[in-house]
Amino acid sequence: MGFCVLLVYYILATLITISVLLHGHMQRRRSRCPWPASASPPPPPGPAGNPLLGNLLYVIGPLRHNPHRGLASLAATFGPVLSLRLGLTRTLVVVSSAAAAHEALSKNDAALAARLVPDNVCALSYGTTSMVFLPSSDHLWRQLRVVIGAGFSSARGLDAIRPVLERRAGELAAYLRANSGTAVNVREAVNGTVLNVISNVLFSEDVDVVDLREQGTQIFKGLIVPVLEEWSKPSVCDAFHFFAPLEHLLGSRRRISTHLAKLYKFFDQGIIERRLSDDSGEKKHNDLLDVLLSRLAVSKLTRQQITTFLTDMFIAASDTSTNTVQWAMAQLLRHPEKMKKVAVELDEQLGSQDVIMESDLIKLLYLHAVVKETLRLHPAVPITPREAVADDVSLGGFDVPKGTGVVVNLWAIGRDESVWPCPEEFIPERFLPGKEMSCAMTGNKDFVYRPFGAGRRVCPGMEYTARSVPLLLASILHKIQWELPGGMAPEDMDLSDRYGTVLNLANPLRAVPVVSSV
Repeated sequence: MGFCVLLVYYILATLITISVLLHGHMQRRRSRCPWPASASPPPPPGPAGNPLLGNLLYVIGPLRHNPHRGLASLAATFGPVLSLRLGLTRTLVVVSSAAAAHEALSKNDAALAARLVPDNVCALSYGTTSMVFLPSSDHLWRQLRVVIGAGFSSARGLDAIRPVLERRAGELAAYLRANSGTAVNVREAVNGTVLNVISNVLFSEDVDVVDLREQGTQIFKGLIVPVLEEWSKPSVCDAFHFFAPLEHLLGSRRRISTHLAKLYKFFDQGIIERRLSDDSGEKKHNDLLDVLLSRLAVSKLTRQQITTFLTDMFIAASDTSTNTVQWAMAQLLRHPEKMKKVAVELDEQLGSQDVIMESDLIKLLYLHAVVKETLRLHPAVPITPREAVADDVSLGGFDVPKGTGVVVNLWAIGRDESVWPCPEEFIPERFLPGKEMSCAMTGNKDFVYRPFGAGRRVCPGMEYTARSVPLLLASILHKIQWELPGGMAPEDMDLSDRYGTVLNLANPLRAVPVVSSV
């Protein structure tokens, strides 16, 4: 193992040395021989890179931990459509304006409907069965989108979720009231609730009682977190495919395979097998697992495909809602005057009722504005990667050849100072009815506000998120005051972010719920 590591470093050092020498040679040639007038049109502008590595060192360096911020900074220099070259074979085009995003996600939706598939999601063939990474032309992708639409997008599916969501939101509020005066981890509290909502929709059980009776959801989250951490890391194989065999032996693919196998086992043996064994397919639970198993029975899906689908759902649906609630709470605690406005609205509209129903949300206009402003500043998935599957794509007047990766920076678009006055400030009032930016939570037509993406690959759970986040946020704010721990002042809060598979607070939010004894 030690020899293999040394070999990798030796190869990298050799490549870098060659690239530096080649870069100097090319620079000397370029100074003597200008670019010919008859050459093909150049790609979008971007930072200079060397002939072998391109911009790879920049990507795995400054861009590694905060790519949304780094790409926005590059856009300020090179324009709303820029290019980066990774190694010898991969080119990325980065889109950072509403107009260019409209071109990419609307006008060129079909040509950009494939997803970039990074090497580290290929472990255990995950990328070949995951709805997240399958091309939209794939029959399995279309089949799974129909299934998820039945549970998380259709009016019938959302109505079926409502009682579970309302009950769990009420239980979360009761838990916080019971812990009045004690600092709680807001993300952990909300995430436990969201996981159990998702598990009930998928297989009619709480995830904290499915073979996890002793330690609750902590065991389940312990299976997911290592996979997410590995997926968020860049891989040199995306630029140099010949490193793949070594990556399988000692890189992230090997580690992901170990963690992913445990998660697969939980779903396949702990959920699917138990359902098949308990009722032999006769008892109906009216959940999505029933739908999936009915397709298994007629060989339209395999057990592995169902297992991957369950993995997709828990990772995508739970993290999106959880992080949006946490970011909203962080912003409200950072801006006490906004928190006061929410509290007044809840008190005026809901009065003394303890449990908030989904039907109550229509009256909470300011709370909805808070959620929309949170999604503008902190979209759960700040950059959305696509891949060109046709040769006739043009973005910002630049040609985008087939095989080029296209990354839309939703985070940068939400902070475009040419569109948003005071773009870095938290101003929910801009989304109130009658205001210029008033729009649906899922976005507007001119693409200046598209927190869930757009086109064929728009987030399939956006309608669920648009319902669940306001209800969860209202439930933990109604009749509960919040304070920062240890006498911390709002201006001392750390709201720095950390990019993973979703956009997290760098430091999880801890706050103190306070319930008056009167």
